[in-house]
Amino acid sequence: MLRVLFDTNIYGNLLEEVDALQIEQKVKQEKEFVVYNFPLIRKEIRNIPRVTKASRKARILLLEMYDRITEEHYLRNSIEITFLAKKYFDHYKNLGGTYGWDTNIQIDFMIVACGSFYGLDIVYSDDQRTMLGRTALKAYQHININENLRTPSFLKYKDLLEKFRKKD
Repeated sequence: MLRVLFDTNIYGNLLEEVDALQIEQKVKQEKEFVVYNFPLIRKEIRNIPRVTKASRKARILLLEMYDRITEEHYLRNSIEITFLAKKYFDHYKNLGGTYGWDTNIQIDFMIVACGSFYGLDIVYSDDQRTMLGRTALKAYQHININENLRTPSFLKYKDLLEKFRKKD
């Protein structure tokens, strides 16, 4: 069974698809594919600004989709995950990483730390600048080797669409 986390941007991309409901249903019905709920991802969705009527509606739709996809599969946040994410960040900075901890990289590193800590197989993301940046990937690998953890594989949104659109 593939144990998976979706980065926040995956839900936003999926919501924009014409066949989003069909893809969502296929994801949920796939017996060998489980998407986990991680509180920081849900919190990031909840923090979408409610400035306009459209943004309020999108926020609600994203939260509903998130809850349906991740239902019954919950991973707890912990101090160990935070420490691991900070180790990634420290090594990332030593390698010349340019983003600060208080940017989106904090959440990205926490998501990867969660995936590593719980031994998940895949993290889906389309975030090429921070989560999937070359320096960040080197940091995950280095720290996880030192911590005797397995780094999840990283796949992109297009890989998710390919997997679930071709199935009928």
